[in-house]
Order: sequence, then C-alpha cells, then structure tokens
Amino acid sequence: MSKPQELKLYQREHFDKKIDKKLEPEIEREELKLKTTVAKILEKGTKQFSKKIGADKIIVRLGKAEEEMKSASRQAFIFFDREAKKSVKWDKVRAYKFDRDDWDDKKVSVDDCEEQLEKWAEAQAKQFAETTPQGERLAYLKALKERAGDMVKEASVSSDLIKSLNNLFQYLGLDWETKLPALPRPLKK
Repeated sequence: MSKPQELKLYQREHFDKKIDKKLEPEIEREELKLKTTVAKILEKGTKQFSKKIGADKIIVRLGKAEEEMKSASRQAFIFFDREAKKSVKWDKVRAYKFDRDDWDDKKVSVDDCEEQLEKWAEAQAKQFAETTPQGERLAYLKALKERAGDMVKEASVSSDLIKSLNNLFQYLGLDWETKLPALPRPLKK
C-alpha cells in the first residue's frame, strides 16, 4: 500500500487563492450592505446621539464661548494695534504682536467636539449594525474563510481537502468545483 502524498506548497497556495476568489466577493457584498446600514443609522442618529449623551449642550455653550472669544480677540487686536500705531515708542515695545493667525490652537473648539462626536456615533452605529442580519452574515463569512484557510493548512491529502471544502462551501450555496459553462454547438459548414 502506497503512502498518500502530502500537499506541496504550490498546492496549498492554490487552495488559499481559490478560497479568497470564492469568498471575497461575498464578503465585499456584505461589507457594502453593512456600510449602507451604518450610513442610514448615522444619517438619523448623530444629533440624537449627541442629545442622548448630553454633548449638544456642551457644544452650544462652547460655540457661544468661541464666538465671544473671537469677538474679544478682534477687539483686543484692533485696540492694541491702533494704540501702538499712535506712537513709535509704543509700537517698538509691544511685547505681543496681536496677529489673528497666532491664536492659541491648543484650545478645544466646537469643530473638535463635533468631529469626536461623529467618530463616537459611527463606532456606535457600526456596533449596532453588526447585530443586523447583514452583520451576522459578514461575521459568518469571515469565520468561514478562516476555517477554510485552517483546513488548507492542516490538510495532508488534496482529495480529502477538496471534499471537506466542498462540504463547507455548500452552506453558502457555493460549489468548490468551478462548473464549466456549456459551449454552443459548432456550426456545420
């Protein structure tokens, strides 16, 4: 009785590539559906999420404070610039140039808060979307791909591996063996 031949490296690579070729379109389709679900949730929910966690009041308050700060900064710039221009001595000893471009960038702005809020809302929407049928199917497809990859790495005989992969792929309604399309009958001349 002869010993069955083990899979060679090129055979394992072939199986890995074929798994990717069979499952990637399914995974991409489900990821697109999941992104659509997340977008729908975010379309409705960023403002609701903001109200839910109480960020809306903070952002409004910060916006008012920023506007007040901008107004006061403009007034300070105009005042000190005008006063410095009255005397050359004052202009030379001015310790701080009141330049609108040199405002402190390290303060939290409304934009920073809204950007953070959008990231949190998106994370929450993704978490919710994973519980939808599309999210569950995507998780299943990824697990199936991982299982198929493990089967290839653990297999020693290609015929057994083909049977195992064919059984695994039948759960998705996919065939491991690629069916050849029928050719049209040749025309008689």
